[in-house]
Amino acid sequence: MLPDTVELATLQNQLAVMQQTIASLQKGMETPEPVPQTPPTRALASGYRLFGQDFPTRFAKDSFVGLFRHFAELEPAFPERFRIAARSIGRTRRYVGRTPQEVYPGRPGLWTHTEPFAPGWVVGTNESDDKKRQLLKLACQVMGLRFGRDVQVWM
Repeated sequence: MLPDTVELATLQNQLAVMQQTIASLQKGMETPEPVPQTPPTRALASGYRLFGQDFPTRFAKDSFVGLFRHFAELEPAFPERFRIAARSIGRTRRYVGRTPQEVYPGRPGLWTHTEPFAPGWVVGTNESDDKKRQLLKLACQVMGLRFGRDVQVWM
């Protein structure tokens, strides 16, 4: 009986070592818990992050126009490229133009709701936050940037 007891003890030790190895392998295969990203601390209600730099703003409109200004500075052809891309949204009016009348044709009461963002270009700001977000996503596509990665916006 003695040899069987020694053999059994050896097998139990080998089994324990294998169980530890399996447990450590399984632990290594587990995907780590995603670390929740905390929004940047800010005293203001809106803003945006472009290439890791935060630009706090006071209003959603300022974030919207600010990003358009940055894009126009980075890429001088951006205003025209965006105007062409925005045609796919399916509206009869334009979201950017050379004049407020181009942006809001036949709506003189809305002409004051435009902001210059590049020399000779204005963008309409009388949009809902959802529409502004949709337009910013399109602007990111035009610039070859990933909305939510390269550019983050909080409104």
